[in-house]
Amino acid sequence: MTSPLIRLSHISYQVANAQSVLRNLMTNYRFRPFAARGLDGGGQRQVALRNGGVVLLVNENGKETPGSSGLLYDSPLPLPFPDTACNVSFEVEDVPGLYRRLVGHGCEFLVPPTEVHDDFGSVTYCVVKSVVGNVSHTLIDRTSYGTGFLPGFRLLETGGDSVSPGDMTHVDHVAYACPRGATPRVIEWYRRCLGFQHFPLSRDEVPERGLEITGRKVGLRLTSMECPGLTEGSKLVLCESLPQEGSNQVEQFLQQHGGAGIQHVGLYTPDILRAASNLAQSGVNFASQPLSYYTDPQKREEICNAGLEPQLLSRFGILLDVSAEGMEPTELPRRCLIQVFTEPLFGKDSFYLELIERRGASGFGEGNIRALWRSMQEDLDQKEQQGTVIPTVA
Repeated sequence: MTSPLIRLSHISYQVANAQSVLRNLMTNYRFRPFAARGLDGGGQRQVALRNGGVVLLVNENGKETPGSSGLLYDSPLPLPFPDTACNVSFEVEDVPGLYRRLVGHGCEFLVPPTEVHDDFGSVTYCVVKSVVGNVSHTLIDRTSYGTGFLPGFRLLETGGDSVSPGDMTHVDHVAYACPRGATPRVIEWYRRCLGFQHFPLSRDEVPERGLEITGRKVGLRLTSMECPGLTEGSKLVLCESLPQEGSNQVEQFLQQHGGAGIQHVGLYTPDILRAASNLAQSGVNFASQPLSYYTDPQKREEICNAGLEPQLLSRFGILLDVSAEGMEPTELPRRCLIQVFTEPLFGKDSFYLELIERRGASGFGEGNIRALWRSMQEDLDQKEQQGTVIPTVA
């Protein structure tokens, strides 16, 4: 089917304490608020923030009072709930027509087609529940709307341009943590309802199996989907664990989150070293990586061939993955993906952000995952020899 999606509009959080989350995003992550509602206490607080081309919407849940307007462009989660990123909003055309088609597919709607207007025009939106945990999608037709964020929001004075050359340009991908065996059902729902297609991460990959990455006491299945015609090509990545001994990041997220959901969001940056340096200076903590990753001879050669320094990458925990798809073995420079992960935003084993720079590579760091597991296993073996056991991480 032809996808009804035009572009990714924004990603929404629902949190118990908006002030704390906003302070973190503004002070540490260099996001700047540009539109808001409910700041006068007359309703649920909603604040839109921007860093480069990336827009986040922070919704404070549980603050609705009699006579207040409640959330706009979203549906409140039932209380209690953990702080979560739970809505990926897309711009579309013809919301009523899309609503009727999705109802015919058996989709559950949290908000039916609704029109909101102000002095700049009007928009029509609806909110459909996905088949992934608490994830929903707000579908917005803003073809009849002019300037500003969305009707119902007041534009804020930002004090000038806050976008730096090292900031984010767009959402590269959204990663879901899914229970074992859920991937085929999720792929089918997004194909049938929103026009996503399987995006292979390796040659001859079977969508139902995805890319299986295995090792001692570890196992991960990655499956990616893309939406042809979607501006900037934001992809969806499904992560689920394979049967194994020990714990792993996917299972830890599912337990902490209370089910499937958005595990992380990859934000594209044209200069990851500059972006990571800027964020580190602002107070962002990045996930540390094993030193052996950067001392491995093959990895050091790959990093140096990309014109980078292993010591500098290790300072921030930046990873580099080389892609050889469609290239001659001796061809340089090689296509590569460079990525770094922040520590969780909402506490241990919760949602986090990723910075990603692509130099011709289209995957999601399969080589990095394998190299990290190898490095962590070396550390594990060393700890076991010394009589100290560390947890296995996938």
